[in-house]
Amino acid sequence: MKRLLLPLSLLLLTLLVGRQPAPTAAQGRTGLVLAHYYAWFSPSSFGAGKTPFNPPSPYFSTDTGVIQRHVSEAQGAGIDGFVQAWYGPDASQQTEPNFAALLNIASGSGFKAAVNFEPISAFMPNNDVRGNALATLLATHANHPAYLRMDGKPVIFFWATWALTLGDWEYIRNIADPNRNSIWIAEGGNTQYLGVFDGMYLYNIAWSADPAGINISRGGQTRAATETYGAYKYWVGTAMPGFDDSLLGRGTNSIIRNRSEGAYYRNSFSGAAQSGPDLIVITSYNEWPEGSNIEPSNEFGTFYMDLTRELIATYKAGGIPAAAPLPTAPSQSGGSGTAVPTLPPGTPLPTNTPAPTSTPIPPPTPWPDGRIVHLIASGETLISVAVRYDLTLDQLYEWNDLNSASLLSIGQEIIIGYDAGIVSATVQAQAQLTPTPTTTPSVLDGYPGATIREADGAIVYEIKPGNTAIEVAVLYNLTLEELYTLNGLTGESVLSVGQLVVVGYVPLPDEVGGSADLPVPLPTNTPLPPPSPTPTFTPIPPTETPVPTAVSSFPTAVPPTATAVPRAVASSADASPTTDLFLMFLGAVVLLLAGLGGLFLYLGRR
Repeated sequence: MKRLLLPLSLLLLTLLVGRQPAPTAAQGRTGLVLAHYYAWFSPSSFGAGKTPFNPPSPYFSTDTGVIQRHVSEAQGAGIDGFVQAWYGPDASQQTEPNFAALLNIASGSGFKAAVNFEPISAFMPNNDVRGNALATLLATHANHPAYLRMDGKPVIFFWATWALTLGDWEYIRNIADPNRNSIWIAEGGNTQYLGVFDGMYLYNIAWSADPAGINISRGGQTRAATETYGAYKYWVGTAMPGFDDSLLGRGTNSIIRNRSEGAYYRNSFSGAAQSGPDLIVITSYNEWPEGSNIEPSNEFGTFYMDLTRELIATYKAGGIPAAAPLPTAPSQSGGSGTAVPTLPPGTPLPTNTPAPTSTPIPPPTPWPDGRIVHLIASGETLISVAVRYDLTLDQLYEWNDLNSASLLSIGQEIIIGYDAGIVSATVQAQAQLTPTPTTTPSVLDGYPGATIREADGAIVYEIKPGNTAIEVAVLYNLTLEELYTLNGLTGESVLSVGQLVVVGYVPLPDEVGGSADLPVPLPTNTPLPPPSPTPTFTPIPPTETPVPTAVSSFPTAVPPTATAVPRAVASSADASPTTDLFLMFLGAVVLLLAGLGGLFLYLGRR
């Protein structure tokens, strides 16, 4: 029997091992490097006053020969694919036919292409149009063999995700991709959008003097959201050579990031590689009007294509490209090192431009009430303000009582944040100066939009898209520390849409007389003193009867201390009832004695 058991056991073990699922490849971490690509140019797009740098030969984006050259140059530098800006499937605008041409050209060389969906163009008037456009993309271009896939799913990048609410995007995705069969990559730093999207990236990091640090920190936040949402979230690192949109009429929102001989590109690529990305995307291959191009130019020659080849080769070999020190006051030169680029006439020099701040935060000096305010300049829009300060449109709408139809005027004050320290001090000062109310207010007075949780009497607020901790604290006159304590949160906590946040508790009733349930007794009449007994001949000194004081039936907030009530001294003309009785008695005695005397006198004469 034992001899039979051993072979049977081995057979069973073999079958069990054979039934184990085959190991699967790790999600993401493709090692691919992409570049943002634009397909809407004509020769008139370039030149003095239009683009800070210029191509050797201005071109039409519709020219398939130009598209073929771009693909060949990019592949030669190690780039694996283009992410093309796309306005939808309407063939009347050139991003649609040009993307179809890009896919066909890419398929012949193993190159990849994906779209960067632009949701706020004139071709996308509402969410139904947006949803149907994306559904068309997934039904057509996404099935092309050259379309970019990751973990077996087509990848779609999105620009200006923050321009729509989380609810808008949920609606759009349910139209286009209800079964979540594609990977949607959102732009920006608000991880709440990962409730609908599958990953995040930053299109423009030129506002930061520390591009490596920005990549690493934002990558960490996205990875942390994987645990929050219970699903893998993709992170795409960003590399940029520089930026200059000073010719686009964006006023104070304009950003000039000096290329610094390629140092900014090295630093941003190094940070992207260190952030453990699923993909790296370069901003950009050919965004000429914003001066972020690596495509060969009159000013830099092939310097940035050659540097791209070097950085990608190091990255794909498993290394981290070395970062380069960024000069404090860099010059505009950044080419091969042998020539200083010549700028087109009218292009402002970077040395005359204030250095951009290291982080997209509001100006450092808040107003006395804690508000941080931006003054609208010529050409600015709410979208450009949101981009500049890394905010959502919903935040700007709520803080400024605006909506999508609101018009801005030059010099208008727009709230872009609050100083937590000043807000906290203001709340505490208001609490000390606020008098104690004399009447009982409604429980939810001062708690707009909140409800009472019956289980424990907590006053709770449901988080809406775009809400932040400081916004909730200001709304309910709390400090951030108080809000954190009420909810067991920390400064690293992430609020999610629909989360119930405690902002207070229903106060318990004050006890009266030892019990809050016993009625307050009504006052009774104070009995008058009994009449004085008939006096004897011994004179009785007059006494003063106290007048009773009325008792109020309404309790006051603080019980009053009983005090003696001063009374006026009675005048001699005012006699008490006892004095009157004595005088009457004395008169009666006198009359009686007089009567008796008269009687005795009469009898004596008889």
